Amino acid sequence: MAGLAPADMRLLIQTTKENLPKQNFEVGWDHLDYEFCRIYQNERMVVDGGESITRYVMLDPGGNARYRLPFDQDSPTINTTMLKINVPWCRVGTHYSWDITEILQNRGNPHGIIDLVKARRTDELWGLANLIEQRGWKTPATSTSTLHPYGVPYYLNCLDADSVTGGFNGQTIRFQDATWSYTCAGINANTSTKWKNYADVYTDIDNAFLDTMRKAFVKTGFKVPPFVKDPSDKRVAPKRGYADADTIVKMMSLQDARDDNHTPVDLFGKVMVPIRVSEDGVVYINRIPFIPITELDGVTDPITDDAYAPVYVVDFSKFVPVVLRDYWMEETEPMTQASSHTTYTLYLDGAHQNLVTNRRKAGFVIHKAITT
Repeated sequence: MAGLAPADMRLLIQTTKENLPKQNFEVGWDHLDYEFCRIYQNERMVVDGGESITRYVMLDPGGNARYRLPFDQDSPTINTTMLKINVPWCRVGTHYSWDITEILQNRGNPHGIIDLVKARRTDELWGLANLIEQRGWKTPATSTSTLHPYGVPYYLNCLDADSVTGGFNGQTIRFQDATWSYTCAGINANTSTKWKNYADVYTDIDNAFLDTMRKAFVKTGFKVPPFVKDPSDKRVAPKRGYADADTIVKMMSLQDARDDNHTPVDLFGKVMVPIRVSEDGVVYINRIPFIPITELDGVTDPITDDAYAPVYVVDFSKFVPVVLRDYWMEETEPMTQASSHTTYTLYLDGAHQNLVTNRRKAGFVIHKAITT
């Protein structure tokens, strides 16, 4: 092929891909913050294998504890209190290609082929980042679909339509096809009530909203009894808050109304303030940063079509992004196919999922009322 063997062609592309020079160009990014890409980069847990991801949760005590009088008799019993959490792997990937003529036409100009490789790769990785971000803020297409990951709304459910009673009442998963289910990761939250998440409603970003947030933080701050050894995974990960851009701006305005002096973070010491804005413009409530999410702008309920402006707080020690060991963002060498022998393609693939091990501690959602 014009003096270049297929192996030489693969080497040219592979070397070019791995040794990209510092040639810059702009990209019209779609999201303010690629939060789920950052999550999978920094907070992920690597799992060795298995057809699915399984964990166990104990939602109720065995029922044998009691106060007793002298000489009271016991009737020992064993109660099965374990429930299985089960979530499927989902697979994601992209690819980018070049025709041999494109490569040969740029052979005399090394910078040309380098620019071509860099542009093609950036284009497809951008699309992959968009896809991961979009699906991180959605429920699956249907109650039985295993195509997409279980996004934040899958685990942190809003209150039922017409309900305004805050508490551990988040139980209904609203799927993208406008159907619903109480079953989350294999457990029915309607019958296993401690598998519900905390949810509440708000009407505006004001002092009443702060009280609602305070209560949510208090109600989800469970601690282990001092004489019980915690059997859960001691995973250390941050908490973060998320909302649409309009809600974040209203949080900033509320802070302005409370105190125009945006003191640097380190001057607050250990004082817990209700809301503040750091010098870099990030809003904090109870020292948790709140990040604007493009996918939440104008989001509507899949069933009622109500705009509900959710405000999520996610604890990533219990909301765990999981990837399959040795199969996350794995990139192949350039290859050809019999059906397109002049085209060289690189594939980038991975398997991942989101796993929540305790819905009562994984975070909460505060949202506008949803009505039928």
